[in-house]
Amino acid sequence: MRTLKISGMDSTPNSSSAQLFGLTDAKRRSIRRWVFGGMTLLMLMGVGIGFVPYYAASREMQRFCASLAAGSPLADAQAQAAARGYDVVPDGEGRMLLKLPQLAPQVPSKRGCELRVGPTGMVVSSAYSDSL
Repeated sequence: MRTLKISGMDSTPNSSSAQLFGLTDAKRRSIRRWVFGGMTLLMLMGVGIGFVPYYAASREMQRFCASLAAGSPLADAQAQAAARGYDVVPDGEGRMLLKLPQLAPQVPSKRGCELRVGPTGMVVSSAYSDSL
């Protein structure tokens, strides 16, 4: 029985020399790895772009909260917070909350710095919290 060759493809189903678009199996595997590797890299970059701002803002707030010294005037702490773009929320009873601004309208910020203020208007203590 004669086999018929059409554009480089053998008519036998299990032929090792079968080619698709004129490419060998090894070349197709190589192209597939590059394409799927590129897609994976793009997805990871998208996740990173989506979550890095939240992580970086949280770390910056922790550093800022740790840098506030006890005994410093509340006005200075408020001015520093406003300069960095933090929301300053008076909470009454000698407390002041410095919160991260909302990064997305659907996700309200719960992270911030809680300042305890003494009766003289000086910062008594500062503590970072993930659940204000």
